[in-house]
Amino acid sequence: MKNNLKKAAVKLSAKLLKSFAFSTSASACSVSFYQTKEPKCLREK
Repeated sequence: MKNNLKKAAVKLSAKLLKSFAFSTSASACSVSFYQTKEPKCLREK
């Protein structure tokens, strides 16, 4: 019983943290307050 509860808690927390990470990364790009400079080696010539 305890193992099932632990597995369920781990799955739920992983889903929540994953959705939080995706939402914050998407909002940072769309709002465009923070845009990093592109490295010279990655620029198209």
